[in-house]
Amino acid sequence: MEGRNTGLRSIFIIFWIIGSIFWIMIGALDGNFIQSVIAIAIGWILLFLYFWIKDEYMRKKWNDLDEG
Repeated sequence: MEGRNTGLRSIFIIFWIIGSIFWIMIGALDGNFIQSVIAIAIGWILLFLYFWIKDEYMRKKWNDLDEG
């Protein structure tokens, strides 16, 4: 698919993973491990939904341009 910036997405996900690891480690040290895991899970769900909605939008946009 044209116009898809996979490099930026990969860098963003790598930083998100590193941040998730540090967030869970801080939560474990602070004694709020479960709360940290829940916060990270919510963040990952929101990230997944964002990329899924963006991909669907771009797919529809490029299909409309190809047909028109």
